[in-house]
Amino acid sequence: MTSTGNASAPRIAVIGGTPATLRKVRAAGFEIVWVYGPQELDPAGLAHVAEAYLTDYREPAAVAELLETVHRSRPLVRVVSIIEDGLEPAAAATSRLGLPGNGLELVRVLQDKLAFRTMLAERGVDAVAARIGHTAADIRAFVAEHGPTVIKPRYGSGSLGVRFVEDLAAADEAGAWAAGFGLHSFLMEQFLSGTEISVETFSFAGQHVVLALTAKEKLASFVEVGHTQPAPLDQDTARRVEELVFAMLDAVGLADGPAHTEVILTAQGPRLVESHSRRGGDRITDLVQQVYGIDTDALAFLWYAGRTEPVRPGEPSCGASIRFLTAEPGVVDSVEGLAEVLADPAVVDAAVTVAPGDTVVPIAWSYDRCGLVLVRGRDARDAAERAGALAARIAIRTSPAVTGPPARTLDTIAARPDRLVGAAPTGPAEPTAPTEPSAVPDAAGSEPVGVAK
Repeated sequence: MTSTGNASAPRIAVIGGTPATLRKVRAAGFEIVWVYGPQELDPAGLAHVAEAYLTDYREPAAVAELLETVHRSRPLVRVVSIIEDGLEPAAAATSRLGLPGNGLELVRVLQDKLAFRTMLAERGVDAVAARIGHTAADIRAFVAEHGPTVIKPRYGSGSLGVRFVEDLAAADEAGAWAAGFGLHSFLMEQFLSGTEISVETFSFAGQHVVLALTAKEKLASFVEVGHTQPAPLDQDTARRVEELVFAMLDAVGLADGPAHTEVILTAQGPRLVESHSRRGGDRITDLVQQVYGIDTDALAFLWYAGRTEPVRPGEPSCGASIRFLTAEPGVVDSVEGLAEVLADPAVVDAAVTVAPGDTVVPIAWSYDRCGLVLVRGRDARDAAERAGALAARIAIRTSPAVTGPPARTLDTIAARPDRLVGAAPTGPAEPTAPTEPSAVPDAAGSEPVGVAK
């Protein structure tokens, strides 16, 4: 279908995304070819695109074939996605059409946690012991060799299926849990003890820039329930983190666009957890915009259009923090306090994603959270304290369900668990979920930051 087109504008294919994203693409001067799933389509997005193709965009080969046909008719200059489950299809099309951007090999290395660890070790960037396991015996052997261990899906997102194994005594229990959960093949990694942060970067033709450092709060299940910027790092630690992340980006070959990298600050220095060839989810980009005035998505499309020079963040203008809501498992009786929280002048956004009659389940991954509160503060500490206090004012009251919750496995949690945590039929899989693991969709940003040419 045709809605909005400009025969003289460069054409870009966008896989997934919201109307807010599409507005930023158009503002950068592109004509848009939109690829989206018919059941997830927001019709408001059609007003911003020249062509729309409704298909299962999570099939890399099919998307590449579709866009090859589109490209033959009127050439594309780039294929992109800012959502996790669109990254591999975008990369497959990028590689097939020979366009600039992140190709299939790069994206698959970042999504395959074992391949990522193996490549970094081979290139001398950050050697963390890791290998595939299938049974409790495998876990025992790995723990005996490397000490405390984390087991996780080889491909996955949203902290789904991550388990800490403290010692040999816990290995059998972890193996039984993995089998019962349906995680019959998993990655075993040496546990990195320390504070976790994420590093939001943007690469301009190989010139890497740190946009922000994000502090995190996590549950024992590894699910993240809070983010705060700027993270409280001293200058030397921040420099070491930057050097490590830049070395990793060079090693995997990420030269253009945003990246989101998780790092543990251990007693021996910063160590890498994983990285993604996209901006951070969980509304982290909103924190970047509040604190530094940088709209990461708008910056990306301006850069792809050749309409901005490299951008570096200045001093933080404030602190910003997001706190995700949780509740006792059971049936929701009532939700109170949201209106009062929204009225607080420090609140940028707040939302509750459950309502009376809904069922709250034990938190196994990011989608099990119940909402969020995003606030500004004088600085990071003030913002984090405000976010925690305001989140506590939202009461989600539940009652035990009449019948106990069904056993939760990969099959019951994820609609397509084979794609989320297993090997894909055509190669390493990309995590699949309807959107990035955030409680509500990303909000539209303000004016893009960049130097327009």
